[in-house]
Amino acid sequence: MIMSTQKEVERAKKSDPGASRHGNFMNYYQFHPAEERVRQLPGGVWRSSCSNRKYVGLDVGCNAGDLTLLLYDFLREQGHSEVFLLGIDLDPILVERAKERSAERSEIAFECLDIFSKNKDQVLGEFLKRLGRTSFDVAFCFSITMWIHLNHGDQGLREFFKEICKHCDMVVVEPQSWKCYRNASRRLRRSKGEDFPLLSSIKYREDVEDYIVDVLRNSCGFEEVVTTEDNNWRRKLLIYSKKNQV
Repeated sequence: MIMSTQKEVERAKKSDPGASRHGNFMNYYQFHPAEERVRQLPGGVWRSSCSNRKYVGLDVGCNAGDLTLLLYDFLREQGHSEVFLLGIDLDPILVERAKERSAERSEIAFECLDIFSKNKDQVLGEFLKRLGRTSFDVAFCFSITMWIHLNHGDQGLREFFKEICKHCDMVVVEPQSWKCYRNASRRLRRSKGEDFPLLSSIKYREDVEDYIVDVLRNSCGFEEVVTTEDNNWRRKLLIYSKKNQV
């Protein structure tokens, strides 16, 4: 009975990331393995609109860089001989970890950056300028929409996508369900932290995925490339591209 209880506790630890206000978990990849996300990505859709042979990607909310590094390998396997990635995260500790892990990978860079900060255009622009580009071929947004929604509300989520789509030709989005919102709120309150102030004012809840699709189509001028099947934690990927890029 004791051994069974211990196993249950260990399973709970692996499935419960703890409390966070922005999703910047230090142990994130223990409960959402980076390899599973790469397996979920389809082949054959990763085209570049630029003729300089460089394929350039942005990983928003890159955490400690585990997934960013695998995305680099995946894009190389898709036939791109020159791949360059920029990972951004608002947590400086996680970004430092990512930089240490990729110290010998000159094609991959990491920056501590909040996409809502005033210097976002400068940071993204400088990276692109070094590569002779004006936009990213793709922006990856894995499991970050909930945190943006909770901290910036419905309008903030819309503004996030308008900003990201301004800088890229394709976007990959992994939306979280409303159940995840409730869990994040519960964990925060359980840790004696203040609940998300904007939670009660959020209008788009069970239909948040529909809201994201509406923003991508009608506010950003993007259209669907493909929507994947669910992954192991029951989330799909929405892959959208500028209309003239499909």
